[in-house]
Amino acid sequence: MSGVISLTYSKVKTFLSCRKAYWLDYESGLPRPPETDTIGGMIGTGVHRALARLCDTGDPAHGASELDAYLRMPSHEAVGPGTEYHDLAFELYQRGVAAHQSIESEDRWAELQGQALAHSRGIRLWAKIDRVDRLPGGHWQVIDWKTGRFDVGEETDAQLDIYHVILRTVRRLPAEAEVTAVGWNLRTGEKRVRSLTRADAAATVSYLSGLAHRIQSVAEFEAMPGPACGFCRWRPQCPESAEADAFAEALFGYDAEPEDTPPAGEP
Repeated sequence: MSGVISLTYSKVKTFLSCRKAYWLDYESGLPRPPETDTIGGMIGTGVHRALARLCDTGDPAHGASELDAYLRMPSHEAVGPGTEYHDLAFELYQRGVAAHQSIESEDRWAELQGQALAHSRGIRLWAKIDRVDRLPGGHWQVIDWKTGRFDVGEETDAQLDIYHVILRTVRRLPAEAEVTAVGWNLRTGEKRVRSLTRADAAATVSYLSGLAHRIQSVAEFEAMPGPACGFCRWRPQCPESAEADAFAEALFGYDAEPEDTPPAGEP
């Protein structure tokens, strides 16, 4: 492997979903098309910002003020006061307040940023963790807040595994420290929980090192049309996506996108 490659969860997910999208995003040097704010994205960002304020001080009023100011921004009119989405955002925040109050921690950090450099492995991992708690007894907890209607378990696991490595590195945890990593969906109330050890962190680094080697060995970044096309910023510049839809329609006689795939922008 030549050099060190930086990896984030989004970067890994993009490569595994569509190599052409990966190339366009990270290798082509082309300016990225502007992203359009979606209803779900605005709700999620607002709630995450509010929960960070809550974590910082422990005062629910601080988070509520941040969320109110965010939702009242002119560019966020679609989720502003008087809309059902405004009410939904505050409902999700109140569930986050209840979650916060249920955690008995000795110390906590919001939006903990960090990197883990494994030079011998040829990778640098980077992430921003929604919340980290140091619990009694030397135990640690990582939380990734979710606000969507559903989550993909395997994707949540992959995200939490990277966060786990970052936490161990940034906080320099002792080898025996155990970490509970939680994907906490405030809308559904579901929690996906992983109990992780130092051996799990080593396994994650080993896997990502192997994946980095594969990424660097790829010569042709071909398009991989699928459900993710509906969310891809590069779709207007990707004829393969339209060709795949037309091929499926001709072959099977129905729309290529699964019925249970939520349309882009739906919260």
